[in-house]
Amino acid sequence: MASGKRRKYDDIHMTPDVSYITNPDVAHEESDVSVGPIAKFVLGLFIFSVVICVLMYVMFLFFERRAVESERRPSPLARRGEAALPPHPRLQASKGFVLDDSQDPSDVLTPKEQDFQLREPQAEYRALLKIWEQDLHGYGWMNQAEGTARVPIARAMQLYAERQRQKQQQGQPPPTQPGAPAPSAPAEQTPAASSSGRTGEATHQ
Repeated sequence: MASGKRRKYDDIHMTPDVSYITNPDVAHEESDVSVGPIAKFVLGLFIFSVVICVLMYVMFLFFERRAVESERRPSPLARRGEAALPPHPRLQASKGFVLDDSQDPSDVLTPKEQDFQLREPQAEYRALLKIWEQDLHGYGWMNQAEGTARVPIARAMQLYAERQRQKQQQGQPPPTQPGAPAPSAPAEQTPAASSSGRTGEATHQ
C-alpha cells in the first residue's frame, strides 16, 4: 500500500502541495529602485542636448558670417550676369542651368522650380513629372488662337465614348479602334505542283 502511494506522488504530472511553506521574513524591497533620480537624470540629459544643439547652431552662424566677410570682392572689370555664365550646353546643376523659356511652364512650375542651379539632379525629374501630371489631369490651351483646348485624359475618354455611342445610335459605323485586328488579306494564288504551273491554288498568309 505504501509503495502504491509513493508511485502516485512520484508522477511528474502531479503538482505537490506547498501551501504549508511560509517565510514571513522575505518581502518585496521597495527601496531597490528610486524613480526620482532617474527622472532627474533624463530631464538633465534632455536639457543638455537642447543646449548643445543651440550652441552648434550659433557656432555655424558665426563661421558662415566669418566666411562671407573673408571673401574677396569681385573686380569691377569682372563679368556679371549672363556674361559670367559659361556657354551652352551647360553642365547639369551648374551656374546658369535653368529651364528653357521655349517650354513656357510658367502656368505649372514656380520660378524656384524652374531654376536648377546648384540643385540635385532629381529636381529636373520632379519638375518634368509635374508638367506631365498637369498635361494628363488638368485643363489648358493647346492653341488658344485656333481654339484648341486640353482636357483631362479621363474626361477625354468619357467624351470620346459618348460621341461613339451617339454615332452608333444614328446608324454610322464606328471607326476602327487602335489595336483592333486588321482585315485579313486576300488569298494569294500560287501554282500547284501537280499542274506544272497551269492552275493555281490559294495559300493564306
